[in-house]
Amino acid sequence: MPDQTGWNRLVRSSVALVLASVSAFIPRYSSAHPLQAEPVNHPLVIGFERFYAGSDDETYLSEGGFLLLEELNCVSCHQPPPDLASRLSALPATRLDGVASRLSPIEIELFVRNPRFVKRDTTMPSLFAGPDRDLHEVAALSAWLKTLTADIPHRPVGDIQLGRALFHRIGCVACHAPEVGYRPPELPEEVAIEPVALPNVPVDLADYYDLDTLTDFILRPTEYRPSSRMPDFGLSEQDAIHLAAYLRSGPDLVLPQNLTEALSHDAPPADQSLIEEGKQLFFRKNCHTCHEPPRGLSSPVVSVAIPALTALNPDSETGCFSARPIGGLVPFYGLVPAQKQAISAALRHLDTLRALDAPAEMDHLMKRLNCYACHERGGSGGPEFAREAYFGYKEDPVGATTLPAHLPPSLDGVGARLDEKTLAEFLFGPTPVPSSRPHLVVPMPHYTRPVAGQFLKFFPAVDRASAP
Repeated sequence: MPDQTGWNRLVRSSVALVLASVSAFIPRYSSAHPLQAEPVNHPLVIGFERFYAGSDDETYLSEGGFLLLEELNCVSCHQPPPDLASRLSALPATRLDGVASRLSPIEIELFVRNPRFVKRDTTMPSLFAGPDRDLHEVAALSAWLKTLTADIPHRPVGDIQLGRALFHRIGCVACHAPEVGYRPPELPEEVAIEPVALPNVPVDLADYYDLDTLTDFILRPTEYRPSSRMPDFGLSEQDAIHLAAYLRSGPDLVLPQNLTEALSHDAPPADQSLIEEGKQLFFRKNCHTCHEPPRGLSSPVVSVAIPALTALNPDSETGCFSARPIGGLVPFYGLVPAQKQAISAALRHLDTLRALDAPAEMDHLMKRLNCYACHERGGSGGPEFAREAYFGYKEDPVGATTLPAHLPPSLDGVGARLDEKTLAEFLFGPTPVPSSRPHLVVPMPHYTRPVAGQFLKFFPAVDRASAP
């Protein structure tokens, strides 16, 4: 719990946010909140950011390129060779069902026009940021998306202080930025907390989702994002309500008035013909290669000539590598040089991927899912030193005051220690799974089988083969 001085500071720096669904106000922090973490101005793939750099040896950098080919969904459009199709899997994009109940009409329009305006770190490319932008197509696609509504349960407003404490104790800061100045209550006063250095996964969607939507997302993240990049922590509804209240308490995002007016003014009437045109554009613009068609919408046969992965020129500076939007069906990602180098290296080293053994494939999957944010294995990963103080414990058993006991366990030898049923329970549920470290506050999150099912093969295959 925050101390009284911290609470007074929060009260002094707060402003009011009117909630449309309840007659209540939630204070908004004016500084230090995770929403104010240093932004990333390129597609953020956290496993690449932590383990690869443009200065790396090309063969090693190609491994980071394989990661990007999957996480940026390059392989959704550019078909990999048949023998590599099972090893270069696309990232299931955010489900669009109910998107109009999560985002406002203006926000939907902005996402369609240029996703990076909404999320500077997004891996979603833009198809309408080029000089040939067709505003009628933007309006049509937006009009259709605005019809995709869903019922989101209304829940009471949570306690910001409880949410703040939860955010910093249950493992959120393994991936997301901690609040600057927050000190875990049990941390000795003489222990300094260093600023984090590794990249943070932004929490900026808290600016766009209202309290009910954000709470529902925290409770069911893999229903919104089947990629499991935000796994399911199995939190109680009460904890999710408190977390949402804290995340929504950051500084308000205010769109420029002239931008809001311009978007509203330019929008043609959303009649049924425009909506139907937007539905067809979803397929003609290849959106369905990343986003699963919403429920009830069948995918027509769409023939778009896109070169296979092996036909791409690794040294190209155009197409998806372009520094400026090209338009047409060419997506604009805004890649930085290190990402381009890595993808180029991967295209030149596809044979390296064919030669990967089980330990290398498991390492690749752990980087994709950011398992290394919490767990160490084989001398790699584990929480960044500056984040270790945020891993809490419920009680003080023998050994819990030593630093390693605060942290999620090493995964060395886990495939030899656990049978497949127990390993599956840890990965996929049910909740809660009995823990070997019951004093830890941090729960083991759950993933979906399509995303993490390979671990059931990799861990036993690698660890039992090397067991004495």
